[in-house]
Amino acid sequence: MKFWEKVYLMLMILFLIVLNICNILVFQGGYRKSVESVQNSCISQWGNVAVPFTEDLAEAGEDAGGEWELFQAYVSAYATETLAFELWRGDELRAKSLLGTQRTFSATEERLESDFLMEEEIGKILKKDRRQIQILKRGKEKYSCTSGYLTGTDYYLVIYGRVTDVLNIWKGQLSFFIILEISASIVMAVLLYFLMRRFLRPVSDISEAAAKIAAGDYQHQVRVKGEDELAKLAEDMNQMAEQVRINMEDKDREAQTKQEFIDALSHELRTPLTSIQGYAQLLRSARLSEDKNLQYLDYILQESGRVIGITEILRQVILLRQEEVRMEEVLLDKLGETMSAMAEIQFRERKIDVQIEVRGEKIVGNEGLVELFFTNLIRNSYHACEEGGVIRMKLSEEKAIIEDNGIGMTEECQKHVFEPFYREDKARSRAMGGSGLGMYLCRQIADIHGWKLNIQSEKGKGTKITTLLQASEDSIKSRRYSNVCSLTVHS
Repeated sequence: MKFWEKVYLMLMILFLIVLNICNILVFQGGYRKSVESVQNSCISQWGNVAVPFTEDLAEAGEDAGGEWELFQAYVSAYATETLAFELWRGDELRAKSLLGTQRTFSATEERLESDFLMEEEIGKILKKDRRQIQILKRGKEKYSCTSGYLTGTDYYLVIYGRVTDVLNIWKGQLSFFIILEISASIVMAVLLYFLMRRFLRPVSDISEAAAKIAAGDYQHQVRVKGEDELAKLAEDMNQMAEQVRINMEDKDREAQTKQEFIDALSHELRTPLTSIQGYAQLLRSARLSEDKNLQYLDYILQESGRVIGITEILRQVILLRQEEVRMEEVLLDKLGETMSAMAEIQFRERKIDVQIEVRGEKIVGNEGLVELFFTNLIRNSYHACEEGGVIRMKLSEEKAIIEDNGIGMTEECQKHVFEPFYREDKARSRAMGGSGLGMYLCRQIADIHGWKLNIQSEKGKGTKITTLLQASEDSIKSRRYSNVCSLTVHS
């Protein structure tokens, strides 16, 4: 069953329930008022008869003939086609009249029995302490029974009135309203069916669109006019489909990038491992001089060191993606001293001037990753410089600049420099011991910290890398640059 059909059925059921409840309440209220009207009329009628009858009966005393004569007189005066009278003394019926006639009967002639009251009802209806009225149902007829004690006497006057026609009016009206209700329900059902089908058609369109999107058709769009909730839902569905399409494209690109990374990694590892295997076989199978043995062992150590370097950087990249990075304040003075010590130890073999200038107090980041970031940038500049070259590093709370006068990069190289295992001059990079992962690792660290990298380079004229840092709010507000130092390292 479709959604709109379920809504249709629920609305129809609710409509019928509410309609019937309202009809029941209306008829109950109308019938109750009709009964109350009959009761008030009967009580008023009983009072009009009982008051003068009581006075006359008190004057007549206990004469049985007198009570019957009075009873006959009042029956003649008030009898109609719908009324009957009974006069009781205690639980003995003393006189009665037939319904709709003036004919009366007296207990002096014969023992009388009520035409309306059953024996078990007499004690309940004839009570001194109150006047009461009840509706009696005898067969298909309904009668009002108004009874009351005649003050100052031992008599009870009971007046019966046939009220079948009055109360049965509501039955006719009930039949009319049932027919009207059925007709209204049919009209309502037909109109509601077409209206629901028309207004909830967009739900079907959205459902079909969702099925197509689930099947991979991310280009499908839902077209719903208007500004209501369904139109908004359709708009959200379209946005979702577009976002899913973008996410799938991103995943495809990511999968392609991962595959390219794996292919490049396999290629990078194959070369040093092939060299290690070849030199090891030579050492094992050939009789070589001691100098050759040492030379081949050096090759093996060099290539194995390259493999270790690649795996270490890969481990760092994996950790960056898996572990939560804790941010802290990194003191720029300490960072500059660490970079200076690193350059002095690692770059001592070549005469390259490393100049580090620090302005400001601190930045926000992970201290270990920050040191690794700048170490890789400086090492990259070191590999680009010839002997006697210069590397300048300027650190502040807002940005870091590292520039060199090395071989520089072409425009094509600048586009791919952050890709894993990319090297413009593979022979030179291998000779320097590079793996092609240093700048890739820098990009990962920069993304984690929200930094922006900018490269300016020209072939043969050096490279300048500017990193826009996210400084702490306190240092940005204070703009204090009182702590300025300059460190120069000659390696």
